[in-house]
Amino acid sequence: MTEPRRGPGSRPGHGPFGPDAGDDGAVTVEAAVSLLALVVAVVALVWGMSLVGAQLAVGEASRAAARAAARGASDTDVAAEARSTVAAAEVRIARDAARVQVEVSAVAAPPGLLGGLGSFRLSSTSTAAREPGSLP
Repeated sequence: MTEPRRGPGSRPGHGPFGPDAGDDGAVTVEAAVSLLALVVAVVALVWGMSLVGAQLAVGEASRAAARAAARGASDTDVAAEARSTVAAAEVRIARDAARVQVEVSAVAAPPGLLGGLGSFRLSSTSTAAREPGSLP
């Protein structure tokens, strides 16, 4: 005896009333959620890499400013040297008889909607020996 002929979707457990009845479009929703998570992860990764670059720039600014201070440059010139690398830098200068110490710091905030997560303070301190003949 042969099995009675059925129409499309009429296999037992399938079709409009079987266990798979409400799954139309589920793959699309899962793909959209996965894509959103991927975009957020990529943005966070790119921002993290930009933080590394910004920290390197702050470090270079503090080294350049410390070299300028060791040569006897004024505090204004030392701060200008640091701000030539990091525009919004805060600069602190400490001098004694033998050394100068320059701390450069800047604030980095995440882009776009991630801005609500807070910001990071990047900082670097460099010390240099005073050069002979530099003004105290």
